[in-house]
Amino acid sequence: MSKLTEQQIAEYLKAHPDFFIKNPDVLAEVELQQQTAGTTSLVHIQQRQLREHNTLLKNKIEQLVEQAKENELIYRLFSDCHRQLWTNYDFTTLASNLRNIICTNPSINECHLVKYDKKFDELIAHRLQNDGIYLGRVSQQERDLLFSDTTQSTALYLIGNTKHPVAILAFGSDDVNHFEPAKDSFFVLEFVRSLQLRLLELA
Repeated sequence: MSKLTEQQIAEYLKAHPDFFIKNPDVLAEVELQQQTAGTTSLVHIQQRQLREHNTLLKNKIEQLVEQAKENELIYRLFSDCHRQLWTNYDFTTLASNLRNIICTNPSINECHLVKYDKKFDELIAHRLQNDGIYLGRVSQQERDLLFSDTTQSTALYLIGNTKHPVAILAFGSDDVNHFEPAKDSFFVLEFVRSLQLRLLELA
């Protein structure tokens, strides 16, 4: 008679989860040797696995809650920014009010809305050529154009397009990980589209 493989035993136990309930004497005699924990029973292993699984779930829930809180804050900020678009009638006032609103977010240290200038051509060509959006770190030379020395991560949005740039909306954070490519930009992009329409009207 051929010996059962570990896989066959595992598949049988998965298909018959009540095996140890129907055969408690077998469970009582089963002990597994582990290098780190010594001799332990299947029950203890299952308990440890459940604790680890619960910890993972708890961490995931905490991450989702934090993300929801951040999204709510961003939504409120850009709702206020949207209102500024239609209550300000010159570029300088609009830029100043947007900065005051955005920088109430403790994670964002700088906000700049600047009119296009030729000095930004290299920045646009390097960071904003494809879709007019860049999130991440910038070089010292690029940082000197818009940000202070403490800024570690940035979000750049081109207003207009590379052939006809109108302005640049730039956010800076002292947190190196705050702005990164995977960050959700839905609320920002909605605002950028509205901002572009408004600046064309004010031009």
